[in-house]
Amino acid sequence: MPEAMTVLLIFLGVLLMATLLSVPIAFVLGLIAIVLIDLYLPNLDLSFVIARRMITGMQIYTLLAIPFFMLAGEIMSRSGIVEDIIEFAKYFVGSIKGGLAHATVVANILMAGLSGSAVSDAAAIGSLTIPAMEKAGYGKRFGTAIATAAALIGPVIPPSIPMIILGIVAQISILDLFIGGIIPGLLMGLGLMTYVYFISKKRGYPAAGRPPAFLPVLKKTIWAILLPIIIVGGIRFGVFTPTEGGAIAAVYAAVIAKLVYKMEWKEYKEALVGAAESTGVVLLVCGMAMVLTWALTVLQVPQLIIGMFQSFTTNKYVFLFIINVFLFIMGMIVDLTPNIYLLAPLLFPVAKAYGINPVHFGVVMSVNLTVGLLTPPVGTVLLLGSAMSKIKLEELVKELIPIYVIYFGILLVITYIPELVMIPVRALGG
Repeated sequence: MPEAMTVLLIFLGVLLMATLLSVPIAFVLGLIAIVLIDLYLPNLDLSFVIARRMITGMQIYTLLAIPFFMLAGEIMSRSGIVEDIIEFAKYFVGSIKGGLAHATVVANILMAGLSGSAVSDAAAIGSLTIPAMEKAGYGKRFGTAIATAAALIGPVIPPSIPMIILGIVAQISILDLFIGGIIPGLLMGLGLMTYVYFISKKRGYPAAGRPPAFLPVLKKTIWAILLPIIIVGGIRFGVFTPTEGGAIAAVYAAVIAKLVYKMEWKEYKEALVGAAESTGVVLLVCGMAMVLTWALTVLQVPQLIIGMFQSFTTNKYVFLFIINVFLFIMGMIVDLTPNIYLLAPLLFPVAKAYGINPVHFGVVMSVNLTVGLLTPPVGTVLLLGSAMSKIKLEELVKELIPIYVIYFGILLVITYIPELVMIPVRALGG
């Protein structure tokens, strides 16, 4: 059997080289798997192993939840509900200093329950609030920083697509991950709003005002607000599974978009195409990642890594700090979904050996890798924000530095105070 350090060096070496060459991540995963199988399992039929493990990896029933939730998010984003959600948020926080930035954060918290995707939320909400903040005198850089940072709440608050994937890969309760993400997601929103308040006072950003009447805004947004409650509640009380919940979310979104928001049929077609394209990417990554996971398991790499870590430290708090730093770095060079497929099979056995609750570790891992969506050089939300606002990447990163500090601070809080994750799970989990 190979040494853990040798395998890790091969793993990281191929990953870094392929990333620098801009090779799509699905093929990077397949390439790493081919190298490991060819080096350490030369007697196996490579093409047969890859084909079989890819198909097996994509035949997991729970994965059907992903296209359904993606479709629900696409429909809601195109229906016109985003404008109403922003108005709803402005009713509560619009009168505070920096009200439009506060409303952007609250709107993202509400949209998190609809899409579960940071990129979708950044595009849907940012395309409206960034120009509005610029017009109100907030500045394009600040507006883009807040819109992109707030979008990261989407994959943390349920229903969350990354947590569905993590639950499948790590074989832990998706419902528990959903519930465990509620407080971390709210803490991210609260931390961001606190930052907005102090910056707004310092720079003199104005309040945005609030809609004159609450009931007309509520009547349009109540249907969207109910969706995550229906989904999480239904899964919690055994009415349906996460996969069935995804299907219900898609049908619910389609009906509400037509009856309440009068969405055009051509927009349904665009939503279906968008969801299909996103699902295709996820499933290709999933198939290739399952090949790599199988190779790592056969080579007993998780056991080797456990031995390597325990020879370095037996203190779980030191381990958690090292892992957080490692995940933060990985988030800078690999996207969220591939990172989950890559790292969960390796790290969960190690966390278990240190006596760390898998749900707590899963939430910490998910939040950490989500922050990676906003870090250079390949953070997809960061790149989207730069493209939408037409500002240089380095300028946006400079504006985001205080937010990185806030988010990493929140990450350390939920890492070392596990009850913030586990109390809601024990109270409401399955």
